Amino acid sequence: MILLHGFAETSRMWRPIIPLLAEKFTVIAPDLPGIGDSSIPDKIDMLSAAREIHEMVRSLKIDKARVVGHDIGLMVAYAYATQFPDQTEKLALMDAFLPGVPGWEPIYNAPNVWHFRFNGEYPEKLVQGRERTYFEYF
Repeated sequence: MILLHGFAETSRMWRPIIPLLAEKFTVIAPDLPGIGDSSIPDKIDMLSAAREIHEMVRSLKIDKARVVGHDIGLMVAYAYATQFPDQTEKLALMDAFLPGVPGWEPIYNAPNVWHFRFNGEYPEKLVQGRERTYFEYF
């Protein structure tokens, strides 16, 4: 079972549930590329992130996986399942919209519904170059 974390989180978010899941499954909870203790790749997007996760899973000699995505991890999990359908046993998507599915844009653009854009572009400009300090707060 691959557990993919959400925005402003790392794989550590799964620590409370990993022991319970580990009673039935082999559990893998990586940091998404460019987040937490992972290195920053040259290209960061959901498809590339899914390919990196898949490479890691294959290196562990796992042929089929159950993939769970929370928040932005949902987008990576979906990208994983669409690129590697024969190697995805089950897919669980939680707590976010999926770009491309009708109705996602109004949610993304509604600051009272979705956390992105609720402060406009200025917070990102204020923390530019100091993102780690900002995200470690969360």
